Amino acid sequence: MPIPLIIGAVAAAAGIYGAAKGVSGAIDHSNAKDINNDARSMVDSANRKVEEQRKATNAILEDYGQRKLRAFNGVVAEFIETFERLKNIELSQSPELDKLNAGDFSNKTLAGLRQDYQALKDAGLGLGAGMGGGAALAFGAYNGTMLLATASTGTAISSLGGVAATNATLAWLGGGSLAAGGYGMAGGMMVLGGIVAGPALAIFGHVLGNKGEEALNNARSNLEQARTIHDQAELMTGKLRAIEQVTSLANATFSKISSQLRRTVGELKKVIENNGVDYRTFTDECKEIVFRSVKFAQLLKAMIDTAILDQDGNLVLATEKRIQDVAAVANGQKAGLDAPSA
Repeated sequence: MPIPLIIGAVAAAAGIYGAAKGVSGAIDHSNAKDINNDARSMVDSANRKVEEQRKATNAILEDYGQRKLRAFNGVVAEFIETFERLKNIELSQSPELDKLNAGDFSNKTLAGLRQDYQALKDAGLGLGAGMGGGAALAFGAYNGTMLLATASTGTAISSLGGVAATNATLAWLGGGSLAAGGYGMAGGMMVLGGIVAGPALAIFGHVLGNKGEEALNNARSNLEQARTIHDQAELMTGKLRAIEQVTSLANATFSKISSQLRRTVGELKKVIENNGVDYRTFTDECKEIVFRSVKFAQLLKAMIDTAILDQDGNLVLATEKRIQDVAAVANGQKAGLDAPSA
């Protein structure tokens, strides 16, 4: 075969090979683009899901904190004022209240409620005052008595918000994607129950400048990392949803007990109006009204002393059971726990 023909054949073969590689590279780039789009979509979806649940959890915690504040400035203050008018009180203890660590009302619970209310007033959160989002979040999430005791030492009540700000989980819950150092969902993941953050969104770089095969490999790696982010977002959303559900239960239970206390305080006022303030002269029916008012005040105090989150921002696992027991006692049923700490 003449040499020119051989060279021509080789060139043709090289051209065909080059064209094939070009087609293959184009296909790889196209596939890489599709895979990266899937990865971005997966991460975007994970971000939206976490953000929606974050907002819902933050809202219910803030609402619960505001409800506690309204109770202190309303029914708790009214109860303290009314109950302290009574003389010569002798109340038998309730075994169910003792199980909730809510017994010995006259010496402990009343004093605790009075101190908490005074701390609120000293902090400028008396009647008519409002509570900022960070403070309400902390007041809803934590043991209210503990927070007020901290505030009563001279720390500013912004200190309630400050407690949230110093807790990475609450800071993220209250501030969203720019909180906790500004590292978004990944930052939230690192602080919520110690979940390890997924890879940063910067993994999705431009791939068109890469060789087709390299771009495809990078895209597949991106997809695997996106799946990691998705799985961690699912875990995080589950944790947030659990906090929301327990707080919602606490909110509803607190509201119901507040209403029960308000009703019995009204009855107690009528007892005093008609019978004076000497407990020894009361009929059994009147004494029962006094006991009921004390019972609901004790239960409200037990709720105030029950934290939703611990200092690390994790859901206190015993809280749901404790709230259920408080609700049972409020409904005249038996509690099912043996005196856990508040």
